[in-house]
Amino acid sequence: MAIVTVVIKKSGNLSYIPSNKVRHGDTVRFWIDTSSGVTSAVVQPPTCLDNTASISLDNSSSLQETKDDPVSESAAVGTYAFTVEVSPSSGSSRLGSELETKNGNLDVTTDPPEL
Repeated sequence: MAIVTVVIKKSGNLSYIPSNKVRHGDTVRFWIDTSSGVTSAVVQPPTCLDNTASISLDNSSSLQETKDDPVSESAAVGTYAFTVEVSPSSGSSRLGSELETKNGNLDVTTDPPEL
């Protein structure tokens, strides 16, 4: 199964490596790019994943910079939206006005035919 990485940066849109197309059983990895100035983020994951609880990412030792979650075998084919709230830096206070919300989506495609 493939791994699709959702890269969370301080500026710009979310990016996907290799793309936002996923198949049943693929792993989706949410990763904060700390070199871009992001220190923490909260992901409201799409409903196509096995775990749909909020994911907190942080570059401190008590939390993690990445989180992997598989695409559910029962997810219907289609596009699934999700949001990420990004905190710009650990030095600033975490007021709601300082959080930036980024929108993303995963496109669940059909499994390839078995050979």
